[in-house]
Amino acid sequence: MNEFPILTKSDLDPKQMALWDELTLGPRGFYTGGPEAKRVPDLYNAWLQFPEFGQLLLRLGDEIRARTELIGKYRELVVLTTSAMLGARVEYEFHVPFAHNEGLPEGVITAIGEGTAPAFLDQGERIIYEANVQFLKTATLTERTREEVINLIGFNGMMQLIAVISLYVITAYATNVARVKLAKDFSADPEDLKAFFAGKRVD
Repeated sequence: MNEFPILTKSDLDPKQMALWDELTLGPRGFYTGGPEAKRVPDLYNAWLQFPEFGQLLLRLGDEIRARTELIGKYRELVVLTTSAMLGARVEYEFHVPFAHNEGLPEGVITAIGEGTAPAFLDQGERIIYEANVQFLKTATLTERTREEVINLIGFNGMMQLIAVISLYVITAYATNVARVKLAKDFSADPEDLKAFFAGKRVD
């Protein structure tokens, strides 16, 4: 089946070890197993095959969550839309609670999961969703959507939108090819996970 090998600390070279330490001893440690981790979650296990890239993706994710132009419900809307469109169901399911936490309506979440266009009541959500879909399908935006995005979140927000989509395209590719599963041997307080993905510090 050519499954990605499950790497443990004894398998790692120094660059892989640096990523392992960042994952388990840094702010993600509460859900990656912490200092006693025997392995890391499947997605991060795949990233260990190219640890320098993995570290860049961690930095990008942290920067995105620290910014304010692209608010939490927009970020989670992008995560769900990108994951669903690219067939990364495990990533979609993982982020559903965070989307709820950020105030994304249930009907929007369900429609995205079913592969249908949501009936948006919030025009900001509609604009972000349509931009997300256009980027994935055409790698650009129509003039109308481009103008709507800039009016909604500005030029900084536009680049953050591109960054979030790019991050979760990469995540979807890795999730799909590495056959990522939500392992039962990892657990974390759901409220801590919600706080983390909302860009808040988790002690």
